[in-house]
Amino acid sequence: MSKRFTDTDKWRNPWFRKLPPTYKALWMYIVDACDNAGVWMVDIDLASFSIGEEIDLDSALEAFDGRVISIGDGKRWQVVDYVAFQFGTELNPKSKVHASVISLMK
Repeated sequence: MSKRFTDTDKWRNPWFRKLPPTYKALWMYIVDACDNAGVWMVDIDLASFSIGEEIDLDSALEAFDGRVISIGDGKRWQVVDYVAFQFGTELNPKSKVHASVISLMK
């Protein structure tokens, strides 16, 4: 089980506040379900089941307003600022945790 830092100020962020509840839940799901490099293997069936709502991928990407980008022909989504938020702006390859992130990013 991975443990992640969470941004408790997201609830004060106007962007997050204005999201419909389904997309708030999807955002938190993606941040919890992504790998250490912030990449989520898109599984809309599991996400919809977990959230309890049907998700439209195109609408979700639009709602996330550039905070997530689709990569790998849409099979993966990258949370744009994930690595910097979780690990800082400079990764040290001598750190085992950072080395795993660097490896995933390659």
